[in-house]
Amino acid sequence: MTCLAGLVVAGGLAVVGGGAAVPDARITVDDVGVTPGDPVVVERTRLNVSVANSAGSPDAANVSEVRLLDEDGTLLDVSTAPGALSPGDALDTELWTRFQEPGEHRLTVEVVATEPVPDEADGDDGAETDGEAADPPVVRVERDVVVDVEPTVSVVDLRARALSPADLETDGDDEGVQVGGVDDVDGLLGGGGGLDVAEGESDPAATMDAPVAVTVVNTGTVAADRVSVNASSTESSSIEAGPFVVEDVAPGEERRVVVDLGSIDRRATVTFTATFRSSVGPPDDTGASRTATARLSYPPHEGRPVLTGANVTRAGGGEVVVDANVGNAGDAELSGVVVSVLDAPGVEATPAGEGYFVGSVASDDFVPLEIRTTANATVAETVPVRIAYTDRGIRYAETVELEMPEASGGGEDESAGGTVSVLGGIGGDRLRLGGLAVVVAFGFVAGGAALRYRRDV
Repeated sequence: MTCLAGLVVAGGLAVVGGGAAVPDARITVDDVGVTPGDPVVVERTRLNVSVANSAGSPDAANVSEVRLLDEDGTLLDVSTAPGALSPGDALDTELWTRFQEPGEHRLTVEVVATEPVPDEADGDDGAETDGEAADPPVVRVERDVVVDVEPTVSVVDLRARALSPADLETDGDDEGVQVGGVDDVDGLLGGGGGLDVAEGESDPAATMDAPVAVTVVNTGTVAADRVSVNASSTESSSIEAGPFVVEDVAPGEERRVVVDLGSIDRRATVTFTATFRSSVGPPDDTGASRTATARLSYPPHEGRPVLTGANVTRAGGGEVVVDANVGNAGDAELSGVVVSVLDAPGVEATPAGEGYFVGSVASDDFVPLEIRTTANATVAETVPVRIAYTDRGIRYAETVELEMPEASGGGEDESAGGTVSVLGGIGGDRLRLGGLAVVVAFGFVAGGAALRYRRDV
């Protein structure tokens, strides 16, 4: 909203009896404020008018009316007898209106004030002239105001951010909750329930299995009423939460809540939907007139396994030795890390239960390993190495295919080596297969060793 106010008439017209005279009172419209600052169509709008009598004015004045007129001179509102003004005094009054169309609207504030009847208007002996009382001088002052009216727009932006249970911290005074560094959370929904916890009950934040921070932002010009949020997924039947009631959201404001998705059995795309009512359109059969959605892959995949210093050596008797380091370049700890060799042409897989157990790998840490298998050098071209691990309760597996060293005729202790780059973050279409998702193969060449990656999650 742009409010431009200009003083149009600094003086006024005074009528004394049947003649005209210049009034002594110096009335001004000092200020016209518009509330709300961004009025929208059909919204009730208040104009706060400040009227003053100059300190240098020789006379007091009685303000009889403050009027609000539109561009055509039609009276929109009037404040009757708001008060009297001695020299140097000021008064405030309010005028109200509504706008039926968006855009600029030029309004006029008119102040009507009267002064005391001057002595010369009476007879010498104080008797009334011509048998009638003299009319007091009248002062009229106008000031134009331009108000920019916004159209009615109903828009809500929905944002979702995955959290970990460790992100939920209750303040020491138990009067607030911080979520992942975000203050002023308005509610914990699902799982442990709301923020109000009865005495003796556990902290609701501590009972959340799969917390997601959901923010409802009103970017429109009208309020979003009866806001509710729910979550669902077409990929996992275990994900279904809500609807949860959220407070009304005024234009330009937001509400932040934490929604617990409950027990998650696999990674999936979750759709969060906010339904709400607004004055822009009538409600449907469910009582809502608008919706907003946000999608989030949950749980987040924050671990990023890396395989560095990979070296494949052909030993005697067809044995192949793989030396490497398993590291974690991600932000979350990897747990239950197991490395094994998969079956491939000419390559014998690691027997079930005999994989190299690495255990946990913290962020920015690594663990060296050595794993052996048997390979037919005349048939095998690559050795597929599988890294299985758990991240945020979901089991993933990634495969690196290391190229076999070329036979040079020496027969033994021939090797192919190189440094393998980060495995995590490799994209691809995931297909569920036996509880795991298979990702399309991805190829690299590093340090002379050909490496092909694929991820199972």
